[in-house]
Amino acid sequence: MASIQDAFKQALASWASGVTVVSTKLDGNMYGLTASSFSSLSLEPPLVLVCLASTNRLPSMIKESQQFAVSILAHGQEEISNSFARPGREPTPDFDGYAGKLTTNDQPIIPDCAAYLACDVHDLIIQGDHCIAIGRVIEAAADDTQQPLIYYRRAYHTVGNS
Repeated sequence: MASIQDAFKQALASWASGVTVVSTKLDGNMYGLTASSFSSLSLEPPLVLVCLASTNRLPSMIKESQQFAVSILAHGQEEISNSFARPGREPTPDFDGYAGKLTTNDQPIIPDCAAYLACDVHDLIIQGDHCIAIGRVIEAAADDTQQPLIYYRRAYHTVGNS
């Protein structure tokens, strides 16, 4: 019989989600992490949230920098998603070789992403084994020519494919 954790993961694999890289810059080093637990929270004020494993270094870096960015990945950026999902990476000055663009608040974003949001920390909440980072959006942009990268049943997709 499957454990509740296995059944939980299987059930959530049926939820299609976008793929993001959440990132921050601290003391000249940049770090990002692939995350699909991302959502809009409020229009007034403009807030988003992302859930990050508390054991990862990113929540503590965000707490110290008080800023983060969310890059919404585009179809074709599967390699970037996989790269930022790899455990054991360290913060680097060149954002793992992807530092092509910084937001107005000096946060790293993925070049050619479908959209991005730059945020100031609004709140950090620990629940279970995750940190819920709530960000107040101070800058946002979208590239309407890009299709989003979708993650569904443990595989990448885009709008219109199965």
